Amino acid sequence: MPRYGLIFMPLLLAGILAGCTATPEEQVVQGVSNAHTAFEAQPERANETVGQTDLYVPNGYKIEEPSDGFNSLITRGSDSFALLINPNERATSTFFYELQTVDSEQLWVADETFQQNGRFGFATIKEIAEDRLELVVSAGGAKMTTVTKESDIPKNMDWMMKTVRSIDSDE
Repeated sequence: MPRYGLIFMPLLLAGILAGCTATPEEQVVQGVSNAHTAFEAQPERANETVGQTDLYVPNGYKIEEPSDGFNSLITRGSDSFALLINPNERATSTFFYELQTVDSEQLWVADETFQQNGRFGFATIKEIAEDRLELVVSAGGAKMTTVTKESDIPKNMDWMMKTVRSIDSDE
């Protein structure tokens, strides 16, 4: 009987843990919700500088050199995040969103826009391979893009929006 217990217990625990993980749809909903919350929150205090732009980058993330001040690569381990800054765009700018939606046949897993106090932002998610998604967040004239796995959507969309929101574009 004890042998059956040694086999049964790990299977039971695996089943319970599998039931606790969020579905891909829940990951997407949580990620967009995180981006929306970060967009509406007060901007994070800048702790890094790219070119002439001050911005927030969470601990453990690194701005790779060279950076031309408009296009930067932020990394953490093997994960890479492309940051584009257009200093000619104001907080009300829809420029990056319009570029995203030019192709009307593009299928998005999520496509949400945000507006607050005249500011414009968005979050989009596109499936590019099994368990690989492209995340794009933007606020005014700053946009960040990455390719990530489903389980990382909520945390990535949160800090990505915090970073683009930290870039002062006439607030």
